[in-house]
Amino acid sequence: MRKLMTTPKCRNRQPQARQFAAVASLALSTVLTTAALPAAAQAPQCAPREAVLERLSSDYREEPVSIGVTATGSLLEVLASPEGSWTIIITVPGGPTCLVSSGEGWRGAPVQIAKQPGI
Repeated sequence: MRKLMTTPKCRNRQPQARQFAAVASLALSTVLTTAALPAAAQAPQCAPREAVLERLSSDYREEPVSIGVTATGSLLEVLASPEGSWTIIITVPGGPTCLVSSGEGWRGAPVQIAKQPGI
């Protein structure tokens, strides 16, 4: 996993909702998958949001491509670069921004709008 900073702790529309649900599902499955890793491998990488965004932009050319608010009020963001690297970050209200996952091979998928609700 990409190392961002060294801080000790982490503290509307239907198509957008569907896209966010897919990203949130991916983030949740990533978090659940890493739960079996040793504690040292899970140390959270957190810092102020502005510092995280600046570091991802300057070091990896990653910019936000998707954003949403979780049921608990946290801000979940996916950042990606033209080269295909990606990072998922989460910001807790009033707290720092923490890295959830990162990787390679990001490809934007076109958003498809259902003609009838519920489809």
